[in-house]
Amino acid sequence: MIGISPEMVSHALEHRDLPLDALAGRIGDELDTLARLSAEVQRALSMCHFAEHTDIEAIRGLQGIDRITQALEDLGRLMAAVSTEMPQDVKLHAVPILSRLRLHELAQNLDPSAERVVHEEEDTGEIQWF
Repeated sequence: MIGISPEMVSHALEHRDLPLDALAGRIGDELDTLARLSAEVQRALSMCHFAEHTDIEAIRGLQGIDRITQALEDLGRLMAAVSTEMPQDVKLHAVPILSRLRLHELAQNLDPSAERVVHEEEDTGEIQWF
């Protein structure tokens, strides 16, 4: 039996094509997921009882979360629409694109050849505040 060297695996991965239209669709999905997470953070913060004398600038800063949420929602819709308008025969090399991402789960979710990982909100377990 012939073994496969790490160089051979790396070489094979470097030449795997990534359909641009599918990548754009996956980016749209991730943006939508991030928008939902941002909205959840906004709701959670609104349930917190801030002291009566919270600095107005701090409150204005927290309102930026709403802007982030709206922008993520819009960008998600935009990328979903862009993905349907792209020609299907445009390909990118997968490794140079996906290797730039630090989050392994994000790289997997953006890869059209991989199954998306979706985490459901947990309501049990230990909670750690940063």
